[in-house]
Amino acid sequence: MEAERLNSPSTSVITFEVLGHQLHFSQDPNSKHLGTTVWDTSMVFAKFLEKNCRKGRFCPSKLKGKRVIELGAGCGVAGFGMALLGCDVVSTDQIEVVPLLRRNVERNTSRILQMNSCSDSFGSIKVAELDWGNEDHIKAVGPPFDYVIGTDVVYAEHLVGPLLQTIIALSGPKTTIMLGHEIRSTSVHEQMLLTWKNFFEVKIVSKAKVHNLSTF
Repeated sequence: MEAERLNSPSTSVITFEVLGHQLHFSQDPNSKHLGTTVWDTSMVFAKFLEKNCRKGRFCPSKLKGKRVIELGAGCGVAGFGMALLGCDVVSTDQIEVVPLLRRNVERNTSRILQMNSCSDSFGSIKVAELDWGNEDHIKAVGPPFDYVIGTDVVYAEHLVGPLLQTIIALSGPKTTIMLGHEIRSTSVHEQMLLTWKNFFEVKIVSKAKVHNLSTF
């Protein structure tokens, strides 16, 4: 039986609570670009941070001031999870998606900063255009970053190479890369893991550490 989706193609605004904040993300799921939809994995990623921020590497005291870049940010959900824990985030996507992404970033940043009691723990989040493999775009965002994040960015084989090339260019020796995706093709998933293991130490997050979709 297929799991119930968190999102609906008929919804223009998604309201999502994370780390004590009600955030609103505009989307256009009927557009021709995949980046204008809030995909479930971005919400799972944000809830993963919420669930694991009490201690360890994701607590605000360890994340405050860390530089994060989000690839294929789409509507910007995952980036806000990191920014709410004190990170300085650059959310990036293709030029066609940037206007919607910027609107979501500006609207939600304003909401967060109006809550004075919580704004001290908030880092920052800004938007930039970044086409994977574009050296000028990569140079403009100022690598290396402490964290490179992405959700639902791998769904076709032809994207694995450009994504890997871009991640390497954005990373330094101490960079942590966090990717989350829904497995739509086992062959693409397996190819991605094999490729990644040639360049990085790969760890799979256990299901016990990830929020169940039905509990949102």
